Amino acid sequence: MIKIEKKIVKNKPFFYLTEQINIGSCFKKIQAYIGKNIPNDLSEYYKKLQNKEIGLVNDNIENIYILDSQIPVEEYKKVEILRVKWKYFFINLSDYKKERFWRDFAIQFIFESNAIEGSKLSQKEVEKIIKKQYIKKTTEKKEIIEVNNAIKAFELIRGDNFKLNQRSIIELHKLVTCGLGIETGYKKANIIVNNKKTVLPKDVRKSMSELLIWQKAKQKKKLHPFIRAAIFHNRFEYIHPFIDGNGRVGRLLFVWMLLKSGYGLILFKNKNRISYFSALDQADNGRPRKLFRHSIRAYKKTIQNLPQ
Repeated sequence: MIKIEKKIVKNKPFFYLTEQINIGSCFKKIQAYIGKNIPNDLSEYYKKLQNKEIGLVNDNIENIYILDSQIPVEEYKKVEILRVKWKYFFINLSDYKKERFWRDFAIQFIFESNAIEGSKLSQKEVEKIIKKQYIKKTTEKKEIIEVNNAIKAFELIRGDNFKLNQRSIIELHKLVTCGLGIETGYKKANIIVNNKKTVLPKDVRKSMSELLIWQKAKQKKKLHPFIRAAIFHNRFEYIHPFIDGNGRVGRLLFVWMLLKSGYGLILFKNKNRISYFSALDQADNGRPRKLFRHSIRAYKKTIQNLPQ
């Protein structure tokens, strides 16, 4: 938690912006000297603290996390630089700007995620639906419902009430598919995706339980949070627990996992859908490197495109 500390030296106040950083075996304090008075604009001091945190974390990254050997250490360091950039970007926003940011990102996320699943709406049309502006009468009702469902689901995963368990995941799926005539709850029929079998209906509950146990165990053992989220996403999509809506729910869960571990957001774009599906396919066959790299690229683009 970043805070301002005051030190009294010879009866005079001196102020510092401070943060405690996990370096593996302990926490280390970093500081940026503000001065004898606290200015209204702390952005330059946040920048100094940000640079110190990046250096400290990357010097200690192998002590902080378990790293997958298929990803070079330098790639992890790039992810950590992006995480810290996200942290200081968001902390520096006013409450009003935070809400505007969430709305704008939700529009982008819903447009891209629904487009991956075949939606024909433009980003502008998605924006109009979310803002309750005039939309063409020829717009399919199904498309409008999908967007309205998605904004409710996005609001849920960015809040504090969502917990990663089977009941919450089923409820998230209900939100995503409400009013679309899609069967809720775990699938009751075999599903083939891109000529590949998914987990049989009778094994879904057990597979989801095993996935959630794996997630908790790897979190406890400090597997790098970004890689953990990518593996979880892949395994969830392989299980394919629902009759429809698995991709949209899976990408929402990916964002939730990154948010909860302090990494912010990730946006998979429809224009890269072939590469995205190919990466998931290779990971299904025990070759996750492409998925890791695809996810890291998507994350890098997401953070680099944050408003300045």
